[in-house]
Amino acid sequence: MTTPTAQTQHRDVLTQGEAEARAARVSNTAYELALDLTAKAETYRGSVTITFDLEGSGDLFLDHRGKTIHRLEVNGRVIDSPDWTGYRLTLPGDALQAKNTVRIEYENDYDHQGDGFHQFIDPEDGQEYLYTNFEPYESHRLFPGFDQPDIKATYALTVTAPSEWELIANYPETRREKLPDGREKVTFATTKPFSTYLFALVAGPYQAFREDHNGIPIGLFCRKSMAKFLDTEELFTMTRQGLDWYGEFFDFPYPFGKYDQVFVPEFNAGAMENVGCVTHNEYMVYRDPPTETQRRRRAETVLHEMAHMWFGDLVTMKWWNDLWLNESFATYMSYLCMDSATRFELGWQDFNASMKNWAYRQDQLVTTHPIAGQVADTDATFLNFDGITYGKGASVLKQLVAAIGIEGFREGMRKYMATHQYSNATLAQFMGALEQGSGRDLKEWSRLWLETPSLNTLAATWEADGDHITRVAIAQTAPADYPTLRPHRIDLGMLRQENGRFEVDVLPVEVNGAETEVPGAQGKPKPELVFPNHNDLAYTKIALDADSVAFVRENIERVEDPLLRQLLWSSLWSMVRDQQLKSMDYLALVREKIALEQNPELVESVLNNATAALGRYVPEDRRDAEAHTFFEAAWKSLKAAPKGDMQIVWARALIGSAINADDILLTGRLADGEESVEGLTVDQDMRWGIAGRFVGFGLAGAQGRVARELERDPSDRGQRAKLRCDISVPEAAVKAAAWDKFHTQEGYGSLYLTQAAMGGFNWHVQRDLLAPYVDRFFVRVKGVFKERDKEFATGYFGALYPSYRVERETVGRSEALLKEVADDVLLTRTLREAIDELERAVKCREFALTP
Repeated sequence: MTTPTAQTQHRDVLTQGEAEARAARVSNTAYELALDLTAKAETYRGSVTITFDLEGSGDLFLDHRGKTIHRLEVNGRVIDSPDWTGYRLTLPGDALQAKNTVRIEYENDYDHQGDGFHQFIDPEDGQEYLYTNFEPYESHRLFPGFDQPDIKATYALTVTAPSEWELIANYPETRREKLPDGREKVTFATTKPFSTYLFALVAGPYQAFREDHNGIPIGLFCRKSMAKFLDTEELFTMTRQGLDWYGEFFDFPYPFGKYDQVFVPEFNAGAMENVGCVTHNEYMVYRDPPTETQRRRRAETVLHEMAHMWFGDLVTMKWWNDLWLNESFATYMSYLCMDSATRFELGWQDFNASMKNWAYRQDQLVTTHPIAGQVADTDATFLNFDGITYGKGASVLKQLVAAIGIEGFREGMRKYMATHQYSNATLAQFMGALEQGSGRDLKEWSRLWLETPSLNTLAATWEADGDHITRVAIAQTAPADYPTLRPHRIDLGMLRQENGRFEVDVLPVEVNGAETEVPGAQGKPKPELVFPNHNDLAYTKIALDADSVAFVRENIERVEDPLLRQLLWSSLWSMVRDQQLKSMDYLALVREKIALEQNPELVESVLNNATAALGRYVPEDRRDAEAHTFFEAAWKSLKAAPKGDMQIVWARALIGSAINADDILLTGRLADGEESVEGLTVDQDMRWGIAGRFVGFGLAGAQGRVARELERDPSDRGQRAKLRCDISVPEAAVKAAAWDKFHTQEGYGSLYLTQAAMGGFNWHVQRDLLAPYVDRFFVRVKGVFKERDKEFATGYFGALYPSYRVERETVGRSEALLKEVADDVLLTRTLREAIDELERAVKCREFALTP
């Protein structure tokens, strides 16, 4: 038996160089994996037989992060004292040959951080649920292997588990055998080749719902306590529509036999595209009535993961420097599919409000990076699950398709799938397929868009002679640090008033260089506004001149196209962040205009930005007054709103803007039925939000309110909300005990629970009480990033960094720490982004006070 020692462990990371060297030697890999699972155990046992061909001589390492190795055999030779650091298991070169068989028997602890093989006990019924989550570099928590995307393998899986459990893996089960101890041994079909990070096993008493669609078995699964909330009809409908649409678009039928989707607890991401066994975060099982925006975003997630079955799973990147392509492609395709094949309308409006604005924000941080670039190791990969990888890449693909045409794009993708099926491919091969499909040379486009960071700004200038345009030009600028000018395929929108309505004349324009003339605009009727990104084809900021801003302020609610209204509101929000529009002027405009808006999705988007402005960009001494004014406007709008989504949106905004005692007390009366709005039900998420504010602000009756909400909601959600409330209590002893527990290995039992507790620690209203923890954070955070897993460390930073102190002193303390941690890539980037965001907030507050 071998166990690792602390002295031999190193950081669990794989570099690109190591991966390339190993892939050059290893081929024809296959895993036979047997797992032994017992109910409510702390550990599980496994055995794996790995066969592979090997080039060259010398040692070879396997990735393996576990507890104990009981036996290691290499080509029949028992290795009595394996060289194992706790993360890497070295196979001695003198035991290896051209064709190899390695057998390992081992025991592992279950994981409770959302990665690896995660174990969860449902607090409502005590049932146990297990699932795997491996991207980018975590499959070696479950079994030893070559944990990198370009060593694809087949998998033959056998699982012994309690007979009442559902067992869901990448491929269908082929045999069940009852054992004397009452458990069952389940054998699954041997898979086609795919990458280790896409392997999946889900186990436990999940509730199953099954259908068959054109010969493809499709399944939905969730915890028994959540089954009553699962919208199977809508989910099955989207699944059928997506499978049909993608199969036709790629001219390649669904490649993996069956398609299961499992909603799992305590999941770190939104979803994961495991081959034939997609795991989804349970937040998409709606315990409270969802808005149409929530349903649409769930549809996007479902279709995003499904797109990966072809792009990512069937054809996979060689290394993580093409992670962007994997995620950007799936994001773009999900919106395209949703718009083409489902009932959901306004998808591209949502794309702008969510994905694109995420990208704009990320691309303006000091840590901006090219869409495509070298990724040194798996830690750097973890950092690149960001707005550039998802939102910017998808936006750029959308613009590319507008330039080359959807037919050329589709033809290129069909060639790509047919050529590279069940193998790995690179960005160059992807672009080559698009060049073949479209007949266009895309090398310069790729260089300008994919290999350079940051974004451009477009601005329209125009002249008129009487009632007709004489000249329109589009100016393009770039930040001084990143001066690249790029080609943009845009639709130029020219708004003019006719018979009391605004009509839009649209001209397609190819923007190149610092200024582009638009000869096709000459002679057109004189416009009220010229907007150089109608239909949102371009990835760019839009600069509005003073006249345009004045027009928008007066008339934005009269613009009939909801996407254009969304784009105009987005431009105003960018101006706030860039200190071109004062935060308080923006809030005044929101109060005046958004109550006139009839599109709930747009209202939700604008109110989210307004809430962010209240929290970050309004000067501290004006914040309470501005929040109360906004709260009063939200209360008025809520009472006037039609039943349904609009009421939900305004109720959430009302609660989110309540940051003084009287306003919070009103929300409490609303929850208690002492105040009412006809047609509105204060749902459980809202109730927990109200309870948390009662606690954080130290209001009378707070603990009784929390106890009543826990009685209403004893679920895992309720347990997390109660824990957050417990740590929100404004008492020194509470904060001290919580701080100590955050820094223990056990925390509150799981990463989800610990993060819930951390979420109750920092309150701006508790500034004086929390003062000692500012320095303590800056002292302790270095050790946290050194000693703890990436998910924990970044969650710790996000919850406990004193971002509520929007002041230059916090910036200075952060910059001092930055000089101390230059060798920690993860902490350095996280800290640089926090400094950048904080500096922006400070500047916005200062700008708001200028005459």
